[in-house]
Amino acid sequence: MYKPSMLKRCFTAICFSPVLLAGATEAAGDTESPWPNGAEVAVVLTYDDALDSHLDVAIPQLDKLELPGTFYLSGARPSMRIRLDDWRRAAERGHELGNHMLYHPCRKSVANRGWVKPWQDLDNYTLDQFVEEAKTTNSMLQAIDGETQRTFAYPCGDMQAGGKDVVPALQALVTGARLFSADGQHKVDNPDFYRVASFDGAEKSGAQLISVAEAARENHSLVSFMFHGVGGDYITVSEDAHRQLLEYLAANPDHYWVATMREAVAHLKGVQGGAGSGSR
Repeated sequence: MYKPSMLKRCFTAICFSPVLLAGATEAAGDTESPWPNGAEVAVVLTYDDALDSHLDVAIPQLDKLELPGTFYLSGARPSMRIRLDDWRRAAERGHELGNHMLYHPCRKSVANRGWVKPWQDLDNYTLDQFVEEAKTTNSMLQAIDGETQRTFAYPCGDMQAGGKDVVPALQALVTGARLFSADGQHKVDNPDFYRVASFDGAEKSGAQLISVAEAARENHSLVSFMFHGVGGDYITVSEDAHRQLLEYLAANPDHYWVATMREAVAHLKGVQGGAGSGSR
């Protein structure tokens, strides 16, 4: 399991930016932190769709700074067939492999979804079909990393299959599930772990990404980032912006506990008095 890096370097492009330091110069409030080692914020870095740029860019950047990521994999993606050994090695190095369904099903009825094929249209799924595909994806991922507990990311953020809410069924299959929101924050007292917020990092600068993490310090929140392409593929964040965020987090371990989604949810459940299951 990765632990926050103890790097104390100051990255000039980041540390001396007035915008980025605006929140850092003020204390994060008098509330006691719920996070390990007194960190003010829990940060989860998530990556969707099992893309080549995750293996070629994101994971090397994470590994260099000893930070963990959560990779939500869709089993039918080409990299799952062609680069399975690479994903297994990523899991061995402490990265979480999460459930993003086999076929990345989405609701075609939503605007701008012309790319959704009939066979992956969630509007035409039954709830049983959704559950079986999620179970199959869990089994596939267990064969890769040996883990029995899993978190989930809703493809396209869709939470219905055939008009039915999938959340009650998911609660028996995964320990938490990720959505997206404007600020990416999940408050410490929020008991709903099947709507964990995340911030969409696509096309954002390093300064913008860091400001999202800084904003979470006031609330001691769990803040998540959602990435697709990193320096390539689609819905992309630049390689440089992604690296700036990672370097900032690694240089400030007193402020930020960087964890996988599975670890963060398990810890927060424990804080709230729940079972806290799901940690590696």
